[in-house]
Amino acid sequence: MTDGNDMRWLLLGATGLVGTHLRAALRERDVVMTSHRAKLPGTVAVDLTDRAATTRLIREARPDVIVVAAANAFVEECERDPVATRVINVDAVQHIAELAPKALLVVFSSDYVFDGRAGRYAEDDAVAPINEYGRQKVAVEAIARERSDHLVCRVSGVYGWSSARTSFVCQLIDRLRAGQPMRVPSDQLITPTPAADLAGVIVELIDRSARGTFHAAGPEILTRPEFARRAAQTFGLDAGLLDLRTTAELGLAAPRPLRAGLVTDKLQAFLGHRLSPSRDALAAMRDTEPRA
Repeated sequence: MTDGNDMRWLLLGATGLVGTHLRAALRERDVVMTSHRAKLPGTVAVDLTDRAATTRLIREARPDVIVVAAANAFVEECERDPVATRVINVDAVQHIAELAPKALLVVFSSDYVFDGRAGRYAEDDAVAPINEYGRQKVAVEAIARERSDHLVCRVSGVYGWSSARTSFVCQLIDRLRAGQPMRVPSDQLITPTPAADLAGVIVELIDRSARGTFHAAGPEILTRPEFARRAAQTFGLDAGLLDLRTTAELGLAAPRPLRAGLVTDKLQAFLGHRLSPSRDALAAMRDTEPRA
């Protein structure tokens, strides 16, 4: 494998939350980027569930690195419609892997591969997903591990700016600014992951020839209410509008792992640093808010 600066990258899903920040991180690289529903200048419009179109894309791009940032990350939708969501979240990844057997395949996974009973999970802890989204991520990890050149990056609670404003922090900002309450699960642990830092770490891992599974998440395991309060405080919003409810009270279709924090010691040992802590990353988010 050649040096990261000399490789051709294929970024699948350049308009989502992670993809948006990877676009910035790969600005100086030889990269082909795709979009689907949200058309973006400079990207190739392709539906990754269209096998013929995906085949043409990969044959023409001839990538050294494929980063699969395209996915349906709506946990509730995965639970309600497992067949349709698996088409993009699993089947498309399998097809991509088969089309480019020699490329480094980079996929994203989640703390939802764990059942959340033990808490503070390391990379080699046994997976035991309790919802469909987690089961799909386990399947994606297995696809990646079928080849020696793979990188599985598990994340949790990714936050940052994107055009769709779907991240937890964006939803919190929008609701609290409008004076509306924001429901927050009171009994869940997460490992908040800043998207901007995550993108930089992905590039750094690849440049340094990392392989295998890494917990590429933030350095803190927090309760969702604590993280929500930090976000509200950073943006000068009324934390009194946070409506704390148990997960059971929220009436969700998909069960959630309640204590699913990710240990990031392996990442720090490999890179020599961690991602930014939430207070610093939230402040950076505040200071780089896109103008309407």
